[in-house]
Amino acid sequence: MRSVLLWLLVLFCGAIAAATPAQGDCQPAEFFVAEGGDPLFEPQADVTIALNGVTVTGSTPLVGVYWPDAQQRSTVDRSREFHVCGPDEPALHAAAEALRRQFDQESVLFFDYRPQHPPDAIIITVPDVDIERLGAALAGDLAARNRLHGGSVTATDHTLILVAASGDRDIARRLVTEAGGNWQAADIAYGRAEFVK
Repeated sequence: MRSVLLWLLVLFCGAIAAATPAQGDCQPAEFFVAEGGDPLFEPQADVTIALNGVTVTGSTPLVGVYWPDAQQRSTVDRSREFHVCGPDEPALHAAAEALRRQFDQESVLFFDYRPQHPPDAIIITVPDVDIERLGAALAGDLAARNRLHGGSVTATDHTLILVAASGDRDIARRLVTEAGGNWQAADIAYGRAEFVK
């Protein structure tokens, strides 16, 4: 029965994906969501995002290290980065809020690549970072815990992904270095970010 439901979700998602806008119409953004281990999480999230007017163009499995304010200790979770095309920030916010409610998340982070607007955030990717070293670096850096709240590493090629406020670039640089990453190898993009709680 579960495989039938999964197959139906895949077909439904495929029908939604067929309506993907032309690349020139795509305003790229990213959603970062804790996964929880449910095999139906990704197709269900794809549907939820699409029903809120945002198109999923792909996703990447991650391992995230977070510092929730309520727990005051780091947690390590499987998570997923959804690559999306969103028409505007209100649609992205609505989709993130729907994901947060549906999957009982403390928060969902989105990053909107908006070079035409004044950026308030940066997204940093750095190759070859180990998740354990990231966790230790985060636990030992009060400013990084309070300002960045965590980071993620891709499950396949160990690329660190950090989203930070523009003014927290030096904190992010320090965390990357403490986690064993090479800041000179970092790619940085500018945009707007929001933790939807």
